[in-house]
Amino acid sequence: MFNKILTACFLLMIMLMMPSMCLASGINPFRNAPIDLPEPMIFDLALPLGSARYDYEFNTLVQYDFEGNAVKMNPEFEFAFANGYSIELELPMENTAVEAYKFALQGTFDFLHSRKFIHGWQYYGEYIKHTKEIENNLFYVFGYEFNEKWSTLNMLGLRLTDVSAHGHTEKLINSNLFYSFTKDLIAGVEINWESRPNRPDTTLVMPQMHVKLTKQAKIQFGFGMKRMGDEHFPHAATRVIYRH
Repeated sequence: MFNKILTACFLLMIMLMMPSMCLASGINPFRNAPIDLPEPMIFDLALPLGSARYDYEFNTLVQYDFEGNAVKMNPEFEFAFANGYSIELELPMENTAVEAYKFALQGTFDFLHSRKFIHGWQYYGEYIKHTKEIENNLFYVFGYEFNEKWSTLNMLGLRLTDVSAHGHTEKLINSNLFYSFTKDLIAGVEINWESRPNRPDTTLVMPQMHVKLTKQAKIQFGFGMKRMGDEHFPHAATRVIYRH
């Protein structure tokens, strides 16, 4: 049942995005929207919403998981194949071994956006090697620029683990608040929450800094705390980004 609901939601979003796809090869219809909003560090977008056609990015997230005493890396490539629409290929790794294969598709809605508000959707599928499970994730994404200093970006979604009849559905929230000291120096706090059936909820709170190094390169880094049930673990992360 949940599989059918998730599939129906995805098909609905595909239909909603079709008008924009027809315009995607011309002038970027999102150029007046806040397309330069800061992105979260842990839960990455496939390029910012409203990105221009042919934009691309290489980046790698490196995390130290104190709970499992492991180094996790996520090298990825993102490419905008049309204005406001992008794909992402990612290789989640743990201690240099590839753990999964991930593909993401992201779009920007061409209605209701303004100079302050932009929204869209993201789907990503992930194949977990050791369990041979496939995760399907679908999100509504929205961002708002309060003023030249303060902004927010948020993602609300569902994850269906294992497309067989024995799969289960998880609820996901990613919420971020950013403060821009300058265009090259941004502070933020990111909150990730996962509600999982028959397992403790997981919450990660990650204060972070974003530093622009050159026109194309920047680095994000932070140190936070992860809670699983009644247990708490430190969590450290950094993301190195090259965008063109």
